[in-house]
This record gives sequence, structure tokens and C-alpha cells, in this order.
Amino acid sequence: MTKLFLLTGILFSVLLGSQAGWAETVEVKIIKSTFIPAVIKVKQGDTIRWVNTEELLHTVTSGKAPMPDKEFNAAYVKKEFEVKLDKGGLFDYYCELHPAIMRGVVIVLPSGEGGN
Repeated sequence: MTKLFLLTGILFSVLLGSQAGWAETVEVKIIKSTFIPAVIKVKQGDTIRWVNTEELLHTVTSGKAPMPDKEFNAAYVKKEFEVKLDKGGLFDYYCELHPAIMRGVVIVLPSGEGGN
């Protein structure tokens, strides 16, 4: 009986507890050679997932076009690419194949602040 109460307490804590410290996954879609949304806010430790909805190949390359900064890079995104950014700051990115039209920004906030 004690184990049942313990398990019930843990379950309620998980379901009703604060989710502020939990990492999330934020999606950016590639639609018509555009990153949508082009600017996102996330918390430190969140995962950013780029989803390519097209037949065209694209890259997700950190830096200001045409100069990559090596923070992250997905050479050819056929379907998806994910990255977790653990330090705060502003991260520009672009598609190396289409740098004039495909650019975006990830704003990484300290984990105590809200994202999106």
C-alpha cells in the first residue's frame, strides 16, 4: 500500500509540477525556400528542429551569409536536422545553397526566461 501512495505521489508531482525547467523542441519549417518562422526564441537546452517540406536540398548553416561560424551546420537537409544550443545569445543562420533568400535567427534566452 505504501508503494502505491508513493507512486501516486510521484505521478501527481510529474503531472501537476512546474514544467518551466523542461527542455522543449521548437520547429522551423522550410517551405518554398523560406525558414518559417524566420526568427525564433528558445531557452538554453531547447532543441531546434528544422523540417524540410520540399524536394529541394537545403543547408542550415550558422553564421551570416556567406560566412559560416561553425556553431552548427547541416550539409544537406533532406528531411530534418536538430541542434541543441546550450549557451545564450543570438545565432544567425542561412542556407548555403540559397543565401540571398534563406536566412533566419535563433535567439537563445537563459533557461529561466520564456521562449517562443
